[in-house]
Amino acid sequence: MKYIILSLLLTVLAVNAVRLGHDSALNKGLKYYRGVDRLSASVSDPSPLWYTQQVDHFDPTNFDTFQQQYYVNSTYYTPGGPVFLVLGGEGPLSAGYVTGHFVVNLYAQKFGALIVAVEHRFYGKSMPKPDLSTQNLRFLTTQQALADYATFRQFIAQKYNTGNGKWISFGGSYSGSLSAWMRLKYPHLIDGAIATSAPVFPKVDFPEYFEVVANSVGPTCSAVIANVTATVTQMLQNDRDSVQTLFNACDPIVSDLDIATFMESLSGGVAETVQYNNDNNKYTMSNITTMCAQLEQGDPLQSYINFNNKYNTFSGANCTTSSYNSMIKSMQDVDPNGDNAASRSWTWQTCIEYGYFQTGESSKQPFSSAITLDYFIQQCTDIFGPTGFTYEPAIDWIISDYGSVEYKGTNVVLPNGLVDPWHILGILNTENGFIEIPIIPEGAHCSDLYPPKPTDPASLVYARSLEVSLIAATIS
Repeated sequence: MKYIILSLLLTVLAVNAVRLGHDSALNKGLKYYRGVDRLSASVSDPSPLWYTQQVDHFDPTNFDTFQQQYYVNSTYYTPGGPVFLVLGGEGPLSAGYVTGHFVVNLYAQKFGALIVAVEHRFYGKSMPKPDLSTQNLRFLTTQQALADYATFRQFIAQKYNTGNGKWISFGGSYSGSLSAWMRLKYPHLIDGAIATSAPVFPKVDFPEYFEVVANSVGPTCSAVIANVTATVTQMLQNDRDSVQTLFNACDPIVSDLDIATFMESLSGGVAETVQYNNDNNKYTMSNITTMCAQLEQGDPLQSYINFNNKYNTFSGANCTTSSYNSMIKSMQDVDPNGDNAASRSWTWQTCIEYGYFQTGESSKQPFSSAITLDYFIQQCTDIFGPTGFTYEPAIDWIISDYGSVEYKGTNVVLPNGLVDPWHILGILNTENGFIEIPIIPEGAHCSDLYPPKPTDPASLVYARSLEVSLIAATIS
């Protein structure tokens, strides 16, 4: 389970397993980042801090609490200045959130802001319950997470005596949605919001994800991928052993569910390359141009095999996920410190709230039609139980609760990159005159959240300028 199902992420999701949801761009960037972009060598990693948080904000008889992790960087803070609240998403928090990995630090320098980053419940070390059993995951909802952030905001305001200082929330991918919704739900606590690549429209069946991948790589490259998909599909019927050997499958491919799992795995490297194309983060193996140049050279099947195997190595895997039962077993691990802990938590959220299931049944995309909606829904049942129960993500409730179809928040910037498949679920046009929705035609997932570089396109520069303008207007 990798980057889908957000943003921000973990690989936050288990390498080369099935993508039930998007990997957070923020957390994935911190996981794989291979460079140093600190604004100053004097900005050292702060120690983690802890806030005593309620387990259930909506049951007055439940007095249980847990320790929620957060980080603070006061290097640039001028008393009375703004507070930048960086919201954790579907993965562990780290000091990198406040020490210059993101453009937030540049903004903090400019405006004398206090930077605070807080971890999302049931990710990383912020565990409301001792394990990730289905019984305990009932406390993992968007409503509970937003209530966490609201009470945490009040705690920080008191601890640091922020007075009349304005508060700006930041988030990307899933946490971008949280940032937009914090401003909507708690306008008395959050004065403005940056909500990058925010998939605020929940959708159970999300075939458009692969359709955008096809558009982003272009017709020639997409045709090559489709050709390989057809070839491998035929080989799986007649020469399964060769497929397992060529693609270094982790386990024998036996059932139809194994075929779906394997074919979904083969989409991972291409989809990830597109989603994070040319992001200033240094953690993807290549960009679209390089990838397609490789795939379009020589024999298509061998070129794809070479790309897939290199992608596995880059991602830290030594084989291609191919067993449905093995994948399910790994996702049933309830250990909050296990390798798949974040994946399990995020999969729960997709199964009960968001869907975001990236299916391959559309004729406008190059991946396998074996990747069906039923395949994903069955995973929800098999991972969380009980046997025979059919999960139906509560997308109507999410839309009703947060007004995704007609977002009514104010003083929010919601950038989206058109290369990024997630932009389909973002706000791309609106009659709400109180928000800005900069479109970055060349932009990928959360590209505006990374520090600027000289080669940034004008549309990306403009998106960041709108963010600066929002902050300036909010604190004036």
